[in-house]
Amino acid sequence: MNKHIKLAAGIVALAVSGLASAQFGGLGKLGGGGDSSVAPEKIVAEYVAGDRSVLSAQGNMLTAVGLKDEGAKAALEAKNLTDGATKDNLEEAGKIQTDSSKALQDKMNDKKVVMDANAKQQFGQGLLDLSKGVILYAAMKKDVSGFKPGISSLGGSALAAGYVVKSLPGSMVNLGTTLKAAITFAQNNNIPVPKEASDATALL
Repeated sequence: MNKHIKLAAGIVALAVSGLASAQFGGLGKLGGGGDSSVAPEKIVAEYVAGDRSVLSAQGNMLTAVGLKDEGAKAALEAKNLTDGATKDNLEEAGKIQTDSSKALQDKMNDKKVVMDANAKQQFGQGLLDLSKGVILYAAMKKDVSGFKPGISSLGGSALAAGYVVKSLPGSMVNLGTTLKAAITFAQNNNIPVPKEASDATALL
């Protein structure tokens, strides 16, 4: 009889263990995410890819319109940003991105901007990279909406992913404004507008 009791107890323990595992969605595998299909590391890496493209774009466009110091700062941040970026890293990149967008828009509104052929080519490359960055941001909306912080969401990746979830909507709005202004500026200055710009605009 004791053997039967022990066997029954073992079965119950296994069942409870399996239920707990199902309820928590395999949090241990994610290092912080509550949804086993969306790891925080994946979200951070996707966001970093978008950040790099945008910052690189801003570096080229700022330099092209004569703001070389601001352009160099944005370009350097693009190079320094890594897939394993922390929340602090992303916040710093976000600040530089926001400041760069403001400086670029103010300069594009200046009717006295003079650009030679090389500057126009550099601006066009920046417009292409900016468009690609917006497309990358838009592509990760599904992953962001599927990320649910779990009981172990205190790790660096989870904190960084949480920042991304909160920041992505605002980033899309701000960059959308910058992209549209850059397209108009390019058209007014006989700078070819890449197809990707239209693709990106359609996603805003």
